Amino acid sequence: MLWNYILYLLYGLTFFTLGVAILSRDIRLSELGIARILWLLATFGIIHGFHEWLELLELLFPEINDIRFSLFRLAVVSLSFLFLFYFGLFLNIITLLGDQALKTTPPIIKALVGALALFVVVFAAYLDLGTAKGINTRLLVAFPGGMLSGVGLILYSRTVRAFSAAVATNFILAGSCMIGYAVLTGLIPSDIALPFFGAKVIVLRGLSAFLIMLFTIRALSVFNLEQRELINEKLLRFSQSEKLTSMGILAAGIAHEINNPLTNISLNVEMLKDLLGNDAKIGKKVEAIERNIERASRIAKELLHFSREKETDLLPTDLNRIITSVKNLLTSQPRCAIIRLNLQEIPNIMGIPWKLEEVFINLLMNSLDACGEKDSIEVRTFCRDQQILATIIDTGHGIKEEHLGRVFDPFFTTKEIGKGTGLGLSVCYNIIRQHGGTLALTSKDQDGTIVTLTFPVVTDDN
Repeated sequence: MLWNYILYLLYGLTFFTLGVAILSRDIRLSELGIARILWLLATFGIIHGFHEWLELLELLFPEINDIRFSLFRLAVVSLSFLFLFYFGLFLNIITLLGDQALKTTPPIIKALVGALALFVVVFAAYLDLGTAKGINTRLLVAFPGGMLSGVGLILYSRTVRAFSAAVATNFILAGSCMIGYAVLTGLIPSDIALPFFGAKVIVLRGLSAFLIMLFTIRALSVFNLEQRELINEKLLRFSQSEKLTSMGILAAGIAHEINNPLTNISLNVEMLKDLLGNDAKIGKKVEAIERNIERASRIAKELLHFSREKETDLLPTDLNRIITSVKNLLTSQPRCAIIRLNLQEIPNIMGIPWKLEEVFINLLMNSLDACGEKDSIEVRTFCRDQQILATIIDTGHGIKEEHLGRVFDPFFTTKEIGKGTGLGLSVCYNIIRQHGGTLALTSKDQDGTIVTLTFPVVTDDN
């Protein structure tokens, strides 16, 4: 009898610990889809732990075992398995459709799914009213809920493998133990004794619960890894921002110093043309000089764009209209037909329209240069977490890993001499920062490039 007391005490404590461990983690900033539904698993753990302690209370005080107490226990266990069912269902949706699936799912669909699950729980509880042992609840709710959760955890391991193979393994082990728990709880009655051991199935349930808690808590270290990556990324961006600020100050001085002799050279070239007359051979040399003067002048102009912080006030701006206008401007460019727009309805941003046009022209021209006739470029806009996002996704030749850390450096370019100054992305970075946004670039050699721009939504304080 003492063994039963200890077993139910630890059984309930295991699930309660699981719930508290999940709720104690600060995962508000996580971008992982599972972070939005972990509270369901935590609620299941706390309520189910409470249910096991009710079982312990019944063992300690048999006289309280009347119909009202049994119905209360039935309501508690039904509620706990309802949360487990929801967790498993939503986890599989996220796994199959992506981390943002729940955000994009229409509310009516969520409501219908929730109502259906609630109906199943109520129906199972109704069937159990006669005995109040929860047999149908375990079969119709606990078993499918545990199976969905277990399969979902195993499949979600593929999403977190990018952070750590060990974390992915813990997700797989937690999911496997959850499937075992689903079978032991939903299909095997509590009074069945284990062959060869003589102990009741509750022993294996308790062991499964402990392993679920152990592997789930270890799997939750994925949020620590994600936060570490986020901190490293922010430090890298801060370092990049500081470097570009210093370069901007230097660039302004260089641009002014270049412009003065260029102006003088241009005037003298014009005078030479008048003096030399129509000599064709000399005329070609003069034209070459003019082309190089024009190129040097263009570099100086881009340097000034890079160095300027504020040139005009920010005004409410329709980002979709800017992008559509830029696409129309590029219709004369080779392969412009591969550009496809996927623009959702978004609020205005505070911006300088002509500067934003410069940004998107630069970025799309880079994508066009990286793409062939069979490649594609997609421009998307959407809202997420009180921000406006624009992404440019191309399937071109991408950027080599050793070049990724330098793409925002002034004068760095992988293009042939004469085809690029290496200032385009630096200028874009500075303009987006001026708009209070961010610009990030991810790419792999021969595997395309994704450029992500974020802008704050217009508020009354803007």
